[in-house]
Amino acid sequence: MIITRLYGITEGLPGLSSMEALKGLPEDNKKKRLVFNAFKPVADGRKAHERVASQLKDAILGKKFVPGQRIPSERELADTFRTSRVTVRSAILTLKNTGLLRIKKGMGGGTFVVSDMTGESVSDLLRDIIKWKDISIENVIEVRTIIEPQIAFLAAKNATADDSEAIWATIRELAGYFKIRKSFRATDENFHRALANAAKNPLLSLFQSALINVLFKFIYGMVWNEEHKTSILRWHTLIAEKVEKKDPNGAMQAMVEHLADMQSILAQCIASKTGSWINKSI
Repeated sequence: MIITRLYGITEGLPGLSSMEALKGLPEDNKKKRLVFNAFKPVADGRKAHERVASQLKDAILGKKFVPGQRIPSERELADTFRTSRVTVRSAILTLKNTGLLRIKKGMGGGTFVVSDMTGESVSDLLRDIIKWKDISIENVIEVRTIIEPQIAFLAAKNATADDSEAIWATIRELAGYFKIRKSFRATDENFHRALANAAKNPLLSLFQSALINVLFKFIYGMVWNEEHKTSILRWHTLIAEKVEKKDPNGAMQAMVEHLADMQSILAQCIASKTGSWINKSI
């Protein structure tokens, strides 16, 4: 069998079970053997790369390949799946584009399972959906008004002292930035990310991260006057105080009012035709 050639495992001996065949083998080889045994050959042809990608994805999500681990080479996978390297390469590219794999060039290079899934891969998909369905910025903001108040509520309920300090640090950062620049940058985004981290709900945090990645692509191009900056800092400070005081309802209400204030500001931008996705590289 091809797998036995790859890893020097003798198979098919009379009366020898697959588990017995593993006895005496180095631990790394045992793990490789078990992973490869989970793969089924695919025939070259239409959608062959999708079947390879599906099996690799199942192996990754099933923790047969752990985060940060290098997966077998194209040649090894082509032999195992009994398909071409072109098909395997196409499957790997598919999983890279979904955020499950990363490709490293040069010394020590190869294809690796990502160490962590971030909002970037989700936001890329969300951004494509927004463009494809011509979803308005008003719709995006509306979804944010549903998610962010709940994040503020959970942050006030679950935040540690370190979480609270991280939130305050983003406020100091934004105040300092506003003194030297007019443009709105990632400093405001960092405040909302810090709140999401404090909420202790990974799924909510991931979706919020994807949402603000998209929304803030639009906001980056805006210019804020002194009234806007004062209002943003005031609401951020109030929310941070409610979180620090462990006041979930107060934090939620402060976020509702903050977002209403932001929506009013953004509405002015949209009315002036600078709020369309059309000319924005989101």
